[in-house]
This record gives sequence, C-alpha cells and structure tokens, in this order.
Amino acid sequence: MRNIKTFAIVNDPKVTLGSLPGEIELLNAWDINWSDLAENEDYIVLGGHMGAYDQNEFDYLASEKKWLNKIINSGSKVLGICLGAQLIADSLGGKAYLSKNIEFGFKNLNFVNKNYLFDPFMSIKVFTWHRDTFDTPPNSELIAKTDFPQIFTYKNSISLQFHPEITLDLFDSWYSSQQSKGELTSFDVESERTYLKTNQNMISNAVNEFFYLWKNL
Repeated sequence: MRNIKTFAIVNDPKVTLGSLPGEIELLNAWDINWSDLAENEDYIVLGGHMGAYDQNEFDYLASEKKWLNKIINSGSKVLGICLGAQLIADSLGGKAYLSKNIEFGFKNLNFVNKNYLFDPFMSIKVFTWHRDTFDTPPNSELIAKTDFPQIFTYKNSISLQFHPEITLDLFDSWYSSQQSKGELTSFDVESERTYLKTNQNMISNAVNEFFYLWKNL
C-alpha cells in the first residue's frame, strides 16, 4: 500500500467514518484552513444533512468546493460520499439540487460501466438516504445508478451517492431526529433497519475491500 495518509473531511458531526477503517484521520470542515491541505495526500469527503448549495448557512461549503475543484484538477485522490459526491459534482461543473423524491433504503446498483474498484458493490445492496441529487460534471464517467446517479469518476476522484460506511449506530443516530422521522413516514424504516442489522458484516466487508482497492491505486 502507498505510504500516504488518508484524511476524512467531516461536514456534519453526526456523519462520521462508520465502518471505514479507523486509521483515517478526521478533519472538521468548519475548522480547516484549506490551503494547509497537501495535494499528495488522499481525502474522503463525508456526508451531511445540508445541501451542497447551502453555503449561506454553512459558509465553509463555498471554500470546500473551491478546494475540491483545485485539488481534483491537480490530480489528487478524492473520494466523496453522499454530500461529498454532491460537493464534487457542484465544484466541477455539474449541479447539486433538491430532487422531487427521497431515495431511502437498500438498493441494487445498475452498473452502466465497469471498473474493478467497484466490484465489492456489485453483489450487494447499498444503502441510500438522500433528498439531494446532482447532474454529473462534464467529462466525468457515470459508473452506476439507481433512479439517481450513484457512482461517477472524474480524473482521480470517485463520487458515491450511497452510504457504503453505514452502520446500525449511524442509522439510529440519523433516524433519531423528528425531521428524519417525519420525512420517512411513507417508508418501512424498520424493515430497512432489520436488513442492515442482519447484513452489517457483509456491508462492512464491502466498504473495507473497496477502501483498500482505492488506497492501492
């Protein structure tokens, strides 16, 4: 494995590493001096309850998108998850926006292009929970989708709309708010939670296999 650090950028205190490896160092987006981040490290941009366009309320998002445009176009390795994917899309000439419908629950991916990096996700259902979506940037490659784009690549960056890092603790934490309970009244939340509880080891193994394939690029 390349002897390069991996930093995960936290955009929301409730959205952390989940089942991703504990060797990853966390950085809070609201505290970062973006010019201090070296281009020769690997970065994961994590999710959050906000939209990529909510920079009036979360002013660090504007600086984060400028940094993403610069560092991705410099050739650095960046992995975006959920909000992270939306921020990447927004920063590279795509567009993140509020969709008409919420996507929630475990889904099979429809692969439209092949890339061995994503083999760990081909034989499992992945966990989705988002209202925001995006148009993919020019010159990017769409790899997989559901009713929404789910995986795209651009240079050395990878964007995942779904949550490969999901754990039961994260699920319960995200669902604990009244807002979450209100927006999911039409979904069978308990059934999805049971699926996660039953398959948590398989889901964790998939994201860790993917992580180490990504690290070895």
